[in-house]
Amino acid sequence: MNIIKFSSFFIRSKFNIKKTFNLTRAYDKIKKTNLFNEEFYLEKYPKVSKKRIGPLEYYLIYGYLEGHIPSLDFDPDFYLTNYVDVKNSGMNPLVHYALYGANEGKLIQKSPSILKHEEIINTNRNILSNYNFDEEPLVSIIILNRNGITHLKRLFKDFREKTNYDNFEIIIVDNASSDESLDYLKELQKNLPIKIIENDINVSFSKGNNDAAKIANGEYLLLLNNDIEPTYGWLNEMMGTMLFNDDNVGAVGAKLIFPYYFDYKNKKKSYKIQHAGDIFAERIKPCCLYAKNKSPEYDIFDSRICGNKECIAVTGAVMLVNKEIYCKCGGLNEKYNYGLEDVDFALKLHKNNYKTIFSGKSLLFHHESSTRTKDKDYFENDKKNFNIFWNIWGDYLSKNMLIDKINYNNLFTEKRLKIVLIDKHYKRNKNSHEMLKGISKGFNDLGYDLDLITDDADYVFENSSDILVSFDLEYDISKIDARDDLVRIFSLNDFNFSKNDDLSKLDFYDVVICSKNQTYNYLKENTSIKHIFKINNESFTEYSRDVIKNLEGILKNSEGFL
Repeated sequence: MNIIKFSSFFIRSKFNIKKTFNLTRAYDKIKKTNLFNEEFYLEKYPKVSKKRIGPLEYYLIYGYLEGHIPSLDFDPDFYLTNYVDVKNSGMNPLVHYALYGANEGKLIQKSPSILKHEEIINTNRNILSNYNFDEEPLVSIIILNRNGITHLKRLFKDFREKTNYDNFEIIIVDNASSDESLDYLKELQKNLPIKIIENDINVSFSKGNNDAAKIANGEYLLLLNNDIEPTYGWLNEMMGTMLFNDDNVGAVGAKLIFPYYFDYKNKKKSYKIQHAGDIFAERIKPCCLYAKNKSPEYDIFDSRICGNKECIAVTGAVMLVNKEIYCKCGGLNEKYNYGLEDVDFALKLHKNNYKTIFSGKSLLFHHESSTRTKDKDYFENDKKNFNIFWNIWGDYLSKNMLIDKINYNNLFTEKRLKIVLIDKHYKRNKNSHEMLKGISKGFNDLGYDLDLITDDADYVFENSSDILVSFDLEYDISKIDARDDLVRIFSLNDFNFSKNDDLSKLDFYDVVICSKNQTYNYLKENTSIKHIFKINNESFTEYSRDVIKNLEGILKNSEGFL
């Protein structure tokens, strides 16, 4: 018996002699099997290496209580679920199997991570298009790397076989790695067409990809993160999506899945969708719209994300781009530092009338969390990137987001247009009540969402509020807490209109609407209001339609947002 281990277990088990004997005997038996993989265990639970105890000892005493998995060949949950007596005993399942279970013929199972991983790969392989090409255009695969030897080994495992596409070159931009990355890549050059750009500094994602694009021979560029794990057919599927769609396709993205996570913090993300195309969501601060994955709640093989579908943006972690279009659009904007370059580029494509397509059958695992440390510097950098992004795209994005909602295009967003009506006389005045009731029905019939504010002290708006329509000049909209790109409309009551009204209050509005020529002409001549239009006030339905029609016309004909 290992006396040193016995002493260690005796102390750590709080001098429980029976438990100590069991742990010591199990330790010796487990060491002779593959049921505890020390390399795997330290990789998945790196904090263990900082403990003053060996990895196997740690697992036997503490790790199993923390939900740790000893190796990919032993699933503790399977063992405890199938053998309730072991679960009720409170004994470490691996200890029980080593001491008793193996001799009793008890069953064990590989980790669910392996089984699910294989299931996902096999299922996706069955739905692939397996495109046949008369000629395969050359694809230049661009990968940035910095001290990513572990990622590179995973990425390039069976790389050629997984592509199901033969005509490619690989350009690695190495950002001053100090690990074994360069030695590994140079060894790979014997079997793969790899060029290496060796940088002395850690250049940005934009600059690294732009530099590689300059020496790329391919007709197409494929931006690829080093923390990606491809599955069979991924490149064939992306190229088929690019070539067999219409000529207006500028970029193609792929379906990215989170890998299995062995720690409690990230375990719920395991095998969830990380990316299936982007949409924009609303927020008040920082203003006003931001990109996010459009379908995180979907099943991996939900029919809605297993085909090809146009979207507004795809992640640069896996992005296929026509090189000519990439250069025409100026490549990635080098003002950004690892953040929003891809969304910026996608909007450049949209502005130049090129489509971005999500390829739902091209599936890859993205080991994203292992490459990101979200500390203070990360959030500061994120803030700088967003300020750059909003200064460039704020007006364009707000305008197109609103037009998208008005016409139910579901390209920029999947949300409905939301209109807030304001009139404090609603409860006290029968005419106001009937008017707002009718107008609300008119907007609802158009398929839009409505909120109603009747309290002149209510200034808090939801993130999703898009348009404010006020019928109350006394309502102080300068106090509202809402998105900066909220469209503020004042609907003037021509019958109560007086030239003695304080028209300076209208300066806080983007648009003023009226129904009489006399009022319209007076406002045009005597105020600096930029957008004034007349609407048909004969029915509430026509009123609602005219408001939206005229607003859309202003948006489409304005250089800025409004």
